[in-house]
Amino acid sequence: MAQTPTTFPVPETVPTGTTLSIQSSPNLGIATQALKQGFESAYDGTTVEVEVTSSDDALRALLADQIDLAAIGRPLTAAEAKEELVTVPLERAKIAIIIGPENPFIGNLTFDQFARMFRGEITDWSEVGGPPGPIRFVDRPENSDVRRSLSQYEVFRNAPFQTGATADPVAEDDTATVIAALGRDGISYAIAPQVLGQSGVKIVPMHQTLPDDPRYPYSQPRFFVFKGSPSPAVAAFLGYATSAQGVAALATDQPVEVPAIAATPATPAPTPTAAPPPAEPVAPTAAEGRGGLGWWWLFPLAGLAGLVWA
Repeated sequence: MAQTPTTFPVPETVPTGTTLSIQSSPNLGIATQALKQGFESAYDGTTVEVEVTSSDDALRALLADQIDLAAIGRPLTAAEAKEELVTVPLERAKIAIIIGPENPFIGNLTFDQFARMFRGEITDWSEVGGPPGPIRFVDRPENSDVRRSLSQYEVFRNAPFQTGATADPVAEDDTATVIAALGRDGISYAIAPQVLGQSGVKIVPMHQTLPDDPRYPYSQPRFFVFKGSPSPAVAAFLGYATSAQGVAALATDQPVEVPAIAATPATPAPTPTAAPPPAEPVAPTAAEGRGGLGWWWLFPLAGLAGLVWA
């Protein structure tokens, strides 16, 4: 049955000439490449081919017997779960909120503020404590696994999951493309391992926490998927991928390569106008006023964000 937990032993040896084909979603592509290199180094004479595509396309190829494994960043749909597909869950990846290095915003955001930025309800940086200036929300394609993961949180389910007039979508679900589009006024989101330690972005704290904090809420599920009974090659690779060595490779920072970007010209000073009022005036608590964390932060942030997926 699909979704049945499956474990695989680490192989002592793998026959020379073993080959394996994998299609991976963009946000697992770098991690899958790292596993490919580790597997081929550990077992001489093996070859793992990795192609980056969407989770949807990878699963279609798997069902058509065109590949051996799919690496996806979402759960199976109800229809997919009825097929002969077996998922092997991997560690979830945190989702970071990112802005460009030249963006003057230095504060943090709440769950509600980011959701309202996504929907285009908050349109100016001054509404979240930054210098006055328009917000541009750099969004990913609708079939993006990271985007789909955000849609499962309660704060995004309280209103239609759609962007507003501030949206500036990129054509490809590619973190390097997203980073290149940020400029001085953009904000977006990305898988944390691809942006941690990345000089081309700044990571915005959520409720004073960063993605390397266990309490940080937003994350994306990740799975390997095979069809039917695993072949010896699939079983060997999954044994390596789920071993301590494989898990370490998945957890390692995997910053994407971003082409050098010319410095963005300074935005002309706006004509003095009254700053737009906060979209939802709320008196700050004493802890928020000090920039600190109240006692209630002892509770897991994930619960506050309200994840719908189990």
